[in-house]
Amino acid sequence: MIPIIIASLAPIMNCIQLIPQLYKTYQTKSVNDLSVYSLYLILFTSVIWLLHGYFIYDTSLIIAGITSVTVNVIWIILFHIYRNK
Repeated sequence: MIPIIIASLAPIMNCIQLIPQLYKTYQTKSVNDLSVYSLYLILFTSVIWLLHGYFIYDTSLIIAGITSVTVNVIWIILFHIYRNK
């Protein structure tokens, strides 16, 4: 039972950890302290986790992967919108 809880909690926490920074970026409209390379690396990692979840038929990883990819794509869009401001 404990391994199932940990296996479900880990991807959820991985998604949640990005949301405060995304919110701060949206509120301040500032991306001066963000590295676009790290954003793309996080996106790439999220896509790999999503694919891994898909290939092993793990619903929690698939949901977490979709959520992470969505958050990262929004973050990258905001980066490109706010970088010149």
